[in-house]
Amino acid sequence: MTEPAHKILVRKYLDWDKVRDRLSRYEYIGKHYNLKVIQNCSETSPYYCHYLAWRLGTWEDEKLFVFFNELLKQGSLLPNWDNKIKAEDPLKRYEYENFFSFLWELQVAKFFSEIEGISVEWTLSGPDLKINSNGKTFYIECYTFTKSFGIESFIEELLTKIHPNIRTLHTPCIKFSLPQNADTEKFLNDLFSPYLEPRFIDKKLKEAEKEWPVLLPIPQGIDNFYIYVEGNNPDKYIPGRLPNASGGTENYLAVCFKEAVNAKKDSNKLSDTNDTKILAINFLLSTDFQGAANRQNQLNELNISAPITLCDFGNTIDGILFSACGIDDIPSLENSYLRVKADHPILSLDKKFNLLSAKGDRFFKQ
Repeated sequence: MTEPAHKILVRKYLDWDKVRDRLSRYEYIGKHYNLKVIQNCSETSPYYCHYLAWRLGTWEDEKLFVFFNELLKQGSLLPNWDNKIKAEDPLKRYEYENFFSFLWELQVAKFFSEIEGISVEWTLSGPDLKINSNGKTFYIECYTFTKSFGIESFIEELLTKIHPNIRTLHTPCIKFSLPQNADTEKFLNDLFSPYLEPRFIDKKLKEAEKEWPVLLPIPQGIDNFYIYVEGNNPDKYIPGRLPNASGGTENYLAVCFKEAVNAKKDSNKLSDTNDTKILAINFLLSTDFQGAANRQNQLNELNISAPITLCDFGNTIDGILFSACGIDDIPSLENSYLRVKADHPILSLDKKFNLLSAKGDRFFKQ
């Protein structure tokens, strides 16, 4: 059987000497991720690499690993860490996008751990974190809004290794759906097959010297996804070759929140108890969400009505903490919002949560 094209390219660009070096230099990364275990994922579809092996072996910026190592260190100091690690088995949860999910859980744990006078612990089952303060308890379930954005990010990273002038694009705030689950591997193989021929990209780069963007092939049946070569001369840019539009931002935001809440409110035993729970959502992977949220804030500052209908939390979730938190950051007043039911115990933890709640109220403008 012919090897998938993306497997060949991953093997070409993933530097295992870098992986070994960084595992040896970053204590807590090395404790959590065993070299042999993550190497075993090199034969597993659809990505043919462990999420951290790819980053350890291809990323150049050491600051990201310093930050991740510190998050692992601090997370390991919280009660029930051993139970958490069992649930995050590197061999079972190896897919590229799972990095963002695990990272977000660590970021949220650090955020709450830095608040004076409260205790934070990993749970034995159900939601990810348990928060205790002044005799009051509530739980936090973490969720990363992934959808097709994780696959898009993997494609973009691998294409950048092929040549830094290759770009990806989709029209924001309209339907964007790449093949997932059992269909992902064939899609990635079909997409990357042309790049196994060296003359293919060389020819496209030469075309981009004359005029750009130069559109690159997309597997048949894929809508709202574009790959192109960017030229170096701005005077050679040809407008109109790429879409320059957006869908309705207010409706898009409403759909994002509904999908995020619906994805978690009946999962992970959230409905098994009457305990107070918050859903912490990270929209980092969705540049669509970030653009729409920025527009929403601008409209609010101008006092222009742009109401977002927030979905019903039901009886499972008592509020949401949402953010577009970067991979080298933690939630903060600058990048986060809070929307909770009245008298939620989170509001008594620290004044920052009242400020975050005020931001959330303005965001939804209800």
